Order: sequence, then structure tokens, then C-alpha cells
Amino acid sequence: MFDEQIETIRAAIKPDATSEARAAGAAACRTIIGQLEQAPKAAVNPAAIAQAVAAMRGMPTDQLLDLAIAKLRTLLPAGVELPPVPKLKFPTLPVRG
Repeated sequence: MFDEQIETIRAAIKPDATSEARAAGAAACRTIIGQLEQAPKAAVNPAAIAQAVAAMRGMPTDQLLDLAIAKLRTLLPAGVELPPVPKLKFPTLPVRG
């Protein structure tokens, strides 16, 4: 992303660099610093958040968990395969009355 600016800076810090090269290096430094200082600003839409919460409020728990699991799987690195998880089984005992 900053390859061109970095090369400009490398040329500017050489002992035999011209004043033009040094000025270009300083400008490249300012460009990089400006990009690094820009904090990404996430737009928060309270109405959209409230709508999502209202939609999830009526969802069954297992559906909410499936949604969370699906989202977490999207965050895994590419190529990662998870083994299938067997269903949870509870042994049942007959009740004698």
C-alpha cells in the first residue's frame, strides 16, 4: 500500500540525496503519517441496532446459537476445517411407579 512512499523515503535518506529528493521524502512521510492517524469511523445506527435486537428477542435459543456459530465460523482463517460435533445425548432411565 505504501511501497511507493517507502521507496521515496529510502531515496531521500541516502547521503547523496538532492534537496528535491529530501522534500519528496518528507512529503511521503506526511502522507504515511496522515493515513496511519486516520481512525476508521464506524457508523452506528441506533434504529438498526434496536431492530436487530427486537428481531432476535423472539428467536428460539437454538436458532440464536446457530446464528452465533455461523458468524464465528466466518471469522476462521481460510482452509480451516472443524470436525463435526456429535449431538449431545443424555441417557434416560425408565421411571417405575
